[in-house]
Amino acid sequence: MKKSREYRIVRIRIKRTKRLPAFLNALTKSKIVLRHLTTTEDEVSFHTVRKHLPTIRKLRYQYGITFRIESLDDDQVLRKEWIVYTGLVLLLAIPFLFSQWIWQVSIENATPEQTEELSTTLNEMHLAGPFMKKNKPDDSMIRQFILSKHRDLSWIHIHRRGSKLIFEPLAAPVIENEVTNDSVKGNLIANKSGVITHFNLQKGERVVEENDAVKNGDLLVSGVLKRGEEDIVYGAEGEVYADYWIESDFSIPKRISYKTMGEKTYHFRWANEKKNENAWKVVKLPKWFSAIGEVYLQQELIEKKVTLDENSIENMIIPLLHQKYVKELPPKTVVKREKLLNVTIDNDTVRGKVLFLVNENIAVKQAINQGD
Repeated sequence: MKKSREYRIVRIRIKRTKRLPAFLNALTKSKIVLRHLTTTEDEVSFHTVRKHLPTIRKLRYQYGITFRIESLDDDQVLRKEWIVYTGLVLLLAIPFLFSQWIWQVSIENATPEQTEELSTTLNEMHLAGPFMKKNKPDDSMIRQFILSKHRDLSWIHIHRRGSKLIFEPLAAPVIENEVTNDSVKGNLIANKSGVITHFNLQKGERVVEENDAVKNGDLLVSGVLKRGEEDIVYGAEGEVYADYWIESDFSIPKRISYKTMGEKTYHFRWANEKKNENAWKVVKLPKWFSAIGEVYLQQELIEKKVTLDENSIENMIIPLLHQKYVKELPPKTVVKREKLLNVTIDNDTVRGKVLFLVNENIAVKQAINQGD
């Protein structure tokens, strides 16, 4: 720092005297470079650097010269010094480096249970933050992983605002599963064509493996165990999941309404007051306070109305179609990927064709014909 100050530029203004030429000559002999030398009727001025001031002052007393020193760069923001250039580099580099990171990850418009479960999943994916943007998987891969883990969701919106990543889950319609007590011993066969992804078996012997392509009617899991020449029929039980594509035409109103979670608000309830139906989380307070009342968190549903246009098609139609098709498909089915093939908009309706990659349990039981 001291060295950089020595090279700051100053202006020396000297009153004209008879000994001024000898003084300037002495400066030149002392190897002091005089830049921007100017002369007027009353004075002579020149530029030099601060490190020469001790020599100049010494010669001034020798020649009886009076002068005034003016700093030229005190008011300059960008001095020609290494520390200034270093500061400029850091000033530009630090924001750029910070912009390459996701610093905050939040889950919005979700119930407390969904928030907790999604937070766990994001931790598994190392997406809880902070992390570098280049390490973030593609949105479709993130969505596919989350939907495979949370079958109660039909869609997950992923928004990025600067260095903040926002996840907004959309719940799947509730489907009541019919409980059946099928005591028939049988094999598991495919009721659709697809590519096997994974098994969830309680009994049975696999006939196909993961990543095998199967057709409708193919045997997936055998319920017959061979012991030597003897066949033991014990039946196959479980699920076999496969990927397959669905191509479907759709037609939906141009003006739609949907419900989303509103803002979270805190409320107080007296001990003898009836509990609000929308209260879903009680704030932890000292035990003695429970005799007086409680503070709880409340979140209400908000109905929103949207008119679809070309800019909102991708973000609005896909989630809506997810909800529609997930409701029609069997439980635990996941729509992993989608592609809009074509879309047209008229005065009141949005029409088009969409391609969905579906992961579904394609196994159905087929009774074993035990023969003779």
